Amino acid sequence: MTPTAAGPDRAKQGDVVAQSEGHAGAHVALPLDEVVPAAMLDGGEVVHFALKPSPWFIPLVSLRWLVCGVLLALSARSDWLSQYAWYLHRAAFWVCAIRLALAVLQWVSRQYVLTNRRFMRIRGVFRVELFECPLTRIQDTELTLSPLERLCRIGSIRVETAGTDGAAAWRMVARPLEVLDKLRKAIDRAQHRGSNEYL
Repeated sequence: MTPTAAGPDRAKQGDVVAQSEGHAGAHVALPLDEVVPAAMLDGGEVVHFALKPSPWFIPLVSLRWLVCGVLLALSARSDWLSQYAWYLHRAAFWVCAIRLALAVLQWVSRQYVLTNRRFMRIRGVFRVELFECPLTRIQDTELTLSPLERLCRIGSIRVETAGTDGAAAWRMVARPLEVLDKLRKAIDRAQHRGSNEYL
């Protein structure tokens, strides 16, 4: 979706609100101005938080390619492919290395932002994609936990929106229950405030 035009006003420019899971589940804080560009915020809009996916995102999105790389390397042990072992080992290495490098770029470029007005997802390595939806248009929220996500104590939060906005997800966030609770409270406040405007 196209970013909403915004004014230059920003509340507390240097606030530290962006977080990502670090060692032992701790959160790593990032300066607000490094995460949410001023042009993306409307006048008076307040950022509740900005998150990156858990670092587990990198190996999990690469898992199929890593498995393929391991199988490719193991295939060199067979008698009829042993003469190509040198090539197979290097092919396996580059398959894994390139996919992990791409996953790192995907992780670095991905941000999940919640303001007092909007749900936002920013992603894209070569072409930035912004999904944004007013909180008042969100009809449903859902937390999904795959077996691997459960193992890593992360989860994905999906929202269903009214109209043509469709659906979007914050994938593989740390402390998903805590994040979902904050999102639902923000939605409730925004929708309650919006309904009061017509009273």
